[in-house]
Formats: sequence, structure tokens, C-alpha cells
Amino acid sequence: MLFHRSQYVQGISKIFIQQRRIYTETYQLEELQRLYDLLKHESLSKTHSLSKKMDPNGIFSNNELNLQKIQVYGFDFDYTLARYKSSLHSLIYDHAKEFLVKNLKYPDDLMNFCFRPGMGARGLHLDIKRGWLMKLDSYHNIQLGTVYRGMNAISAEEVIAAHNGTKLSIDIVGYLGKTTNMFQFVDIFSIPEITLLRDVTQYFIDNNIPFGSEYVFYDLLKHESLSKVAQSSDTRDIMLKQYIEQIYTDLHVRIRNNHHQQQQEEQEEECSTNTTVVVCD
Repeated sequence: MLFHRSQYVQGISKIFIQQRRIYTETYQLEELQRLYDLLKHESLSKTHSLSKKMDPNGIFSNNELNLQKIQVYGFDFDYTLARYKSSLHSLIYDHAKEFLVKNLKYPDDLMNFCFRPGMGARGLHLDIKRGWLMKLDSYHNIQLGTVYRGMNAISAEEVIAAHNGTKLSIDIVGYLGKTTNMFQFVDIFSIPEITLLRDVTQYFIDNNIPFGSEYVFYDLLKHESLSKVAQSSDTRDIMLKQYIEQIYTDLHVRIRNNHHQQQQEEQEEECSTNTTVVVCD
């Protein structure tokens, strides 16, 4: 049987690649086993330290990534590139209450409400139909003593009776804390909305106004203050939009300047490398 030259080369290359892959995998397994044995011996030893101590201030990077081939870097925006003042919570709170009053015809008394720090925290869950704010642990257990409707604490007995205990199933909690039964406030921007939800609920309770807790919640969801900034003509929203645009502009200028500076340093280094120095006696 005759083989074409290209088929012969491909066959040899395939065998070589397979052998190299087997060798690499075997070597990696041996290295992992060696490191495991080393760390195990060190952990059991009380006197000898076989490996270097980890630097708590060190930066751990992926050494398999060639950064020279990366042209674009992405950064998280909120609280990384942009740090917000505490007044942002008041801005969101005021925008949301104005939305409820002007667009959904909630009582005008809500316009007298002000944001109060400490009335909410990220990570809280809401029993939508009952209007109960609560804290769940990582195993979906209700933390008794953390359940509130408005500003009123719900007794442990009432919580247990309503949910047949303190353990909630995954069907109730849902994936990422979002179902028709429960909702989780996951980000820092939800704190003013939690506060307003409690204030509105308490206002209805104190004034004996019949209301559905789930409808108050859904009305707040309609608000979505941050997403409406781009469409709103409100003066404060325009200022916030301009501030965000300025952050992006400043970031672009910084990246461009750093790129130019890096190119200049590389050119200077190349020139210094190629320069021949002649010394005359």
C-alpha cells in the first residue's frame, strides 16, 4: 500500500502530538502528587516549613495568559471604577417615591418621606404576598427575629405557622432568589428601595388603608430608577447621567495616555539597546 507524502507527515505528527500529550499529562499528575505529598507532610509537621509562606499582599495571576495579545480590558463599574457618595441612596429613594406619587397616584404624604440609613441591607429576601422582609442563611433557613412587615416585627410563632417551619424549599426561594413567592435584593442600590417599601407599608398600616403587599412591591419594580435615568428629563437625572459619562471619558483618557506612555518607553528602550557607544582615548 502506497502512502502520499502529506499523509505520511500527518500520521507522524499525530503520533508525536499524542505522545507529547500523554507525557505532559503524566508529568502534570506527577507534579500534583509531589506538591500534595509536600503540603501534606508540612501540615503534619510542627517544626519544618517546606514551602514558602504565602504573601497576604501578593497578587496571584494566571501565568498561562499572554497579556501581549490582549487589546481590550474590561472593569467592573459600580464601586470599582465608580465610587458613589451616600447621597446616591437619597437620590434613588426620592426618585422612587416621586414615581409612586406622580405616576401611580400614591398618597401625596409620601413626598414628605426621607431616606433613613440603616433601614435595609443587601441580601434580604421578601415574602412577596405577605410583604415580609427577612434574612435567610445559605441553607434557606429563615432567621427568626429578622422578619419584618414595614417597621413591625413578625413573631417567630407566626413565621413558623406561615411557612410550616423555618426551612424554605428551593421551589419557594428560587434560583438567584427570584420566584413568584420570594425576591432577593442583591445589590447595594436596592437599599433605598427596601427602605421605601418599609415606609410605604408602614404608612398604609398606620392609616388603616387596605392594600396588597405584592402590588406595592410590583409598583416599586416598575420604578427601576437607575434604568430610567437615560430617558428622564429630570434635572438631577441629567446631572447623574453627565457624571457617569464623565467617568467613562476620564477612563478613556487615562487608558489612552497610559498606552502612549508605554509606547514611548518601549521606543526609548529600543533606542538605548541599539545605540553603540564608542569610547576614544
